[in-house]
Amino acid sequence: MKVVQTEVSSEEHVLLVQRAKEAQKSLKELLRSIIRSYLSSEGVDADDPFFALRFEGQEGERGSIEHDTVLYGPDDSR
Repeated sequence: MKVVQTEVSSEEHVLLVQRAKEAQKSLKELLRSIIRSYLSSEGVDADDPFFALRFEGQEGERGSIEHDTVLYGPDDSR
């Protein structure tokens, strides 16, 4: 098992603690169930090659701005 740590606002923490009490669960149990519910609803296939993609751009590339050129090469028809 892995440990995941994050920050939530005071308001979010109060709401999470209230929900945990209502469900008669610890905060940890509630968060685990929320994560499981979210992941199962997403239907993500961990073996899908899309999720294995890694962008290894060159220094100075503007991939977020010129993404078509970076992905597909220069468009000679322009």
